[in-house]
Amino acid sequence: MSLTIDPRRQRELVRLLDQMGLTATHLGKTYYDKLNWHLLDQALVHPSFSTAYNNDQLEFIGDSVLKLSVSLFLREQYGDKKVGELSALRAHLVSDKNLAQIAKTYDLHKYIVLSEAMRKDAQNVQAMEQTVSANSLEALMAAIYISLGDVKFVRKWLDLHMQNAVEMLLKIPAFGNYKLALVELTQRHWKCLPEYRRIDADDGLFAVEVWVGDRCWGQGQGKSIKMAQQAAAAIALEAMQAN
Repeated sequence: MSLTIDPRRQRELVRLLDQMGLTATHLGKTYYDKLNWHLLDQALVHPSFSTAYNNDQLEFIGDSVLKLSVSLFLREQYGDKKVGELSALRAHLVSDKNLAQIAKTYDLHKYIVLSEAMRKDAQNVQAMEQTVSANSLEALMAAIYISLGDVKFVRKWLDLHMQNAVEMLLKIPAFGNYKLALVELTQRHWKCLPEYRRIDADDGLFAVEVWVGDRCWGQGQGKSIKMAQQAAAAIALEAMQAN
């Protein structure tokens, strides 16, 4: 092990990786010795604690690592489903809500370094539980990927959580048609219909925002307008349920 950080902090990170099954026994000495403890530590340092040493860039990379890991998982386990269904599944699996639930199983909040002001602010409790935990988990994925050079070491512990989440989703009668589910919800609570507005997107993709009244509840992208609308509706449903 490379002692590039405080030994006490490294022992904490070892305990965290042990929970994820990333032990010296499971990884083997060659891979375990490649773990970059400096990066693993940085992945769990919130920008409120330090503007120079934090997890912002790792979170940016981790977002891509997460999407690749989830996409590969869905292709391997649910390759018989249509692309629209896979997109709907992925939208949920990569959501902050789902990531925060995964983070909670590892007590990730205990390892995240925050500023004292943010930690003591009661208004930040919910953010700590969801957004901060989700972002930190993504950053941790990046640190693992950069250290070991293969998404299989992320999927080693992530796949089981994704499998459990998918099994629950597939039990929902309206699953796969988030637009219909959103219409039913908005009519029931606000007596109105959601409005989809097209926005700029990456090359080769369509993107939309979904509005209910004067509020934007989510954005989605896809290879077609319909897929983008389904993805946006899925995110909107997540946001509404969180409220």
